[in-house]
Amino acid sequence: MQRPAIDLIDPAKLETATFSMGCFWSPDAIFGCMEGVVSTRVGYAGGSTENPTYKQLEDHIETVQVDYDPDKACFSAILDLFFDKRTPIREPWKRQYASAFFYHDDGQKQQILERKGALEAELGQKVYTEVNAFEAFYLAEERHQKYKLQRQPELLAEFRAMYPGLEAFVNSTAAARVNGYLYGCGDCERLSREVDSFGLSPRGQKILLDTATNTNGIACSKVLKQQ
Repeated sequence: MQRPAIDLIDPAKLETATFSMGCFWSPDAIFGCMEGVVSTRVGYAGGSTENPTYKQLEDHIETVQVDYDPDKACFSAILDLFFDKRTPIREPWKRQYASAFFYHDDGQKQQILERKGALEAELGQKVYTEVNAFEAFYLAEERHQKYKLQRQPELLAEFRAMYPGLEAFVNSTAAARVNGYLYGCGDCERLSREVDSFGLSPRGQKILLDTATNTNGIACSKVLKQQ
């Protein structure tokens, strides 16, 4: 089966951001719908043990890693979305769900520290987001990748036909977008513009439009009919 049109786009350059926002399913979807993000994956980082698993996480944190096109998205926009969706002003009840950024270069480090400092000054209290150098990222088990998409059997079957291997499925822009829309991220008008590029059958497109919702919880298929 042919790859989705959106996956055939080949950016001249990709940059990577690695961060933790509590449970990793929701951030995977939120950033999967972000303009300029090419791929997302969930896993574990920040600990001292090698090859952690969900059942033996040890001192690692649930973490999301995104690859993005710097010509369409900048690191500051990623920071904006991160702190818009999660501003931790209390210590996490469990390290697994801590807030953290793992910077890949000095530029990222500086931006994270400046944004965190500005937020603390604005709020007048400490922001509990760790800032650490990136060392390692361990891919989480298959069942955690693209969580909402994996719970739509017909859509998942179509993606499995296109991408039988886990790595290609995880790195698919189409899979990231569809997972995000299924989670209620993005917006219906943008979905209507993009849906043809996801490689889905007419039946698959209908399922997606009927399941994805706007911020009021109304199915995109209904929203679009009313326009």
